[in-house]
Amino acid sequence: MSFGFTDDQRALRDSVRKFAEAELLPHYRRWDQTGEFITKEVMDKIIDMGLLSLRLPEEYGGQGASFVDCGIVCEEIGRCDHNVRYIISNAIHLGEMASSMHPELREEWIPRIAAGEMMSLAFTEPRGGADAGNIITKAVRDGDDYILSGEKTSITFCDVSKVVFVSARTGKPGPKGLSFFLVPTDLPGITAVPFQRMGQHLDRAGSFFFDDVRIPARNMIGEENTGFIWAMTIIGYNRNFVPLACLGAAQKSLEETIEYAKTRQIMGQPMSKWQAVATELANMATQIEAARLLCYRALSLKDQGLRHDAESSMAKWWGVKVANEALYTCMRLHGHYGWATAFPFEQRLRDCLGMESADGPREVHHGIIARDLLGREFAPF
Repeated sequence: MSFGFTDDQRALRDSVRKFAEAELLPHYRRWDQTGEFITKEVMDKIIDMGLLSLRLPEEYGGQGASFVDCGIVCEEIGRCDHNVRYIISNAIHLGEMASSMHPELREEWIPRIAAGEMMSLAFTEPRGGADAGNIITKAVRDGDDYILSGEKTSITFCDVSKVVFVSARTGKPGPKGLSFFLVPTDLPGITAVPFQRMGQHLDRAGSFFFDDVRIPARNMIGEENTGFIWAMTIIGYNRNFVPLACLGAAQKSLEETIEYAKTRQIMGQPMSKWQAVATELANMATQIEAARLLCYRALSLKDQGLRHDAESSMAKWWGVKVANEALYTCMRLHGHYGWATAFPFEQRLRDCLGMESADGPREVHHGIIARDLLGREFAPF
């Protein structure tokens, strides 16, 4: 069992970190405070770095990146702008769906998204997000089309996306009655309403309303009533990208706090000389490293084609919890500076707090882990 990255993966980590420090971090606070969306100049640099083609098909410039590689990218992007990670991971999801898309859809949409057009994934509904098998948005067959009706909520990039991938009920109740559709957002009957939230301003999350939207049957991804498989496949590995991005922000904050503790003078000596402060730093470093290893272990299992349900749930709930606690501690150790908007700590915490519920809150993940430990007969669900 190997616990380290390969030489190529270390090179990937270093190059993405250098890019994020130079091209994302300088804009991080401005985008949050002004509501400005990511600029074309920065997006072009993301494209030039190959960050939107990690797992696209080879004919569209795909790089054949492993899921561990993708996790490295998400962590390093998260160090400097947690929100940009969504753009990267959405492109990864597109790569997973590409082989099951109608050829004409692939030819139209993969180049557009690879060139920087925004896409969204729409699983979550107002009545709940974690119960992905019991959604009520429906798609009814009508000749060569489907008629889509319903609401999806907490969807990233909702008012800037050119296309949204939507799970909808096409069959009987339960997971086996769901299908997955590619839906251009300029079709009649679609309304996007962005939220006002305390954090994650760049991702522009909100609700999509579908009012009898007519979509061609060819826009279905894969076969009818197999949409739940797509939901679980994407959510399964994404449960590691989410905490890795948060841990990237926490790691960056820890490094900054270490430097601050060396220079901040308290009663004639560096703050780091105080045992209580040094212990806080040591605890943060240990927990961040442990959470990081959980994530990469789960992604390694995914790369090997092995089940990783419980492992990804462990990584998700624990990784986000560790990151948020570390971010708060870094803010606290900076004193009143930590709360100032001139510094990135409060924004990082605001951006990462919402990840407690992304891809399922910790209570759901506890249930998934318990099911793996106890078996379905004795588990809560």
